[in-house]
Amino acid sequence: MLDIPPPWIRVAFPYVEKVAALGKPSQPHTWDKIPSVRVCTDSGVSVNRATRAMKYWELHGYAFAGVVGDPFSMCMTPKHGEIIITLPEVGFAGNHLASTKLYTDNKTGYIVKAKIHILPKYARKERVLEHEIGHALGWEHYRQRYHIMYPTWSGGGYDSYGIRKR
Repeated sequence: MLDIPPPWIRVAFPYVEKVAALGKPSQPHTWDKIPSVRVCTDSGVSVNRATRAMKYWELHGYAFAGVVGDPFSMCMTPKHGEIIITLPEVGFAGNHLASTKLYTDNKTGYIVKAKIHILPKYARKERVLEHEIGHALGWEHYRQRYHIMYPTWSGGGYDSYGIRKR
């Protein structure tokens, strides 16, 4: 099944290659409503792990409308107002732990849904899901060592400078 968005949605491709310069972290897109999270069981991410990753962002002022697990094999397409955590699609770059795709409204620029792709072997790896949820909330990479949005896992950390919800 092809994941073709309606014409009123623009797909912002994964942020895996876009790196922001030093300064303040950049969040070019935001949600106009509180997103829910759906975890595809095949992804290897448990509802408990997703909840822990969401708590990191809740501590910084973000809210989520809940999290549910989806055991069905066709769990690949996010619904409006939802962040989905699923397996990678064909063409996923093998050197990445995970990636995120945003869908934004062409007129308003708001995020309408997001899709986190994660390999099961990285489902429990420290900070990977927190980082990808950051992308799903609209944050770009930030080149400050030990920052949650640092572009590589090895240089990242839990530093949260500049990401508090405005």
